[in-house]
Amino acid sequence: MIDMREKRLLTIVPLALSILLLVASAPATAQPGTVLAIADFADAGTDGGAMIQAERLSGYLQHRLQALAGDHLQVLAGDQVRKVMRAQGVTALDLLRRSRATGVAAALGASRIVTGSWRTLSLASAPDAPPMPRGAEREATAVFDVWMIDAASGATVLHATYVGRATGQGRLVLLEAAREALDQAARAIAGM
Repeated sequence: MIDMREKRLLTIVPLALSILLLVASAPATAQPGTVLAIADFADAGTDGGAMIQAERLSGYLQHRLQALAGDHLQVLAGDQVRKVMRAQGVTALDLLRRSRATGVAAALGASRIVTGSWRTLSLASAPDAPPMPRGAEREATAVFDVWMIDAASGATVLHATYVGRATGQGRLVLLEAAREALDQAARAIAGM
């Protein structure tokens, strides 16, 4: 016969074990995971790069990654990265070489660095359209090559090309296409 004390113990022990299992399986969010530096992107003479300040769209990628990854990723970008680049005499184009990229990452205390290059930023009329009157819709295309490099080993963790397209009026359509390409890159990086 089970007395009242044993009956309580049989109820409390499974309950306590269940709580412990739930706590142990919950993701830890107190500490950030990977520290990721995002450098400005090389824009070697694309048509529309100057129109939308394409080199500085690293800030957009930073915000997208932080939103997607939350506390699991600490993202460094913008002035903090530019300051280290200036101190090392490095340009965005220089960061396409692994040794330069890992040097910047190490100086920032980052475990990985993301760098990229705009291969195409173009704003054109639709292929089947007659000559464009002022205010006509245009088709924008943004082709972005991205690399994520491990700072310790110099290994390429990700190398991919993303294409964004948008249709509309004015220069903002080019920015829209570039953001679409960066959104694709952000999803790929956050999923790693």
